Amino acid sequence: MEKICFVSSSGGHWEELMCLKPVMEENYSFYVTEESEQLEHIARNKIYCFPQINSRDKYFIFHFVKLFFEARKILHKEQPTYIITTGALLAYPFCLVGKLMSMKIIYIESFARVNNKSLTGRLIYPIADLFLVQWESLLELYPKARYVGSIF
Repeated sequence: MEKICFVSSSGGHWEELMCLKPVMEENYSFYVTEESEQLEHIARNKIYCFPQINSRDKYFIFHFVKLFFEARKILHKEQPTYIITTGALLAYPFCLVGKLMSMKIIYIESFARVNNKSLTGRLIYPIADLFLVQWESLLELYPKARYVGSIF
């Protein structure tokens, strides 16, 4: 069994990540996400929650930089072997810090991305150990990616 950090923003990214429940249950897992009502079914001792950050907020940069320090603290404490993410804003600091700490990064591009790259996908693609896409059409944009079909 491996120790795995599952990280994503709330909403659709979180719902996609929850499709990996069999993997979560077969391993020592903990979760990192944003505060939301979607978390009722997750054990509180296994989850780290952060307030949602709006990229248009005037203090965005301050909050975003703070996430890197929080990511380092959590990843140092938990010491996962893998970080698995479906993205958005919260994922990047955890993936970058994790990579610097020699953790393996697995990124799953959003099912909503059929013909274009997400910002998080563009940022994490160069550092991902395994980059998965849910649409074959994205293999043209991410040549090193692996097509896995829908995770739903």
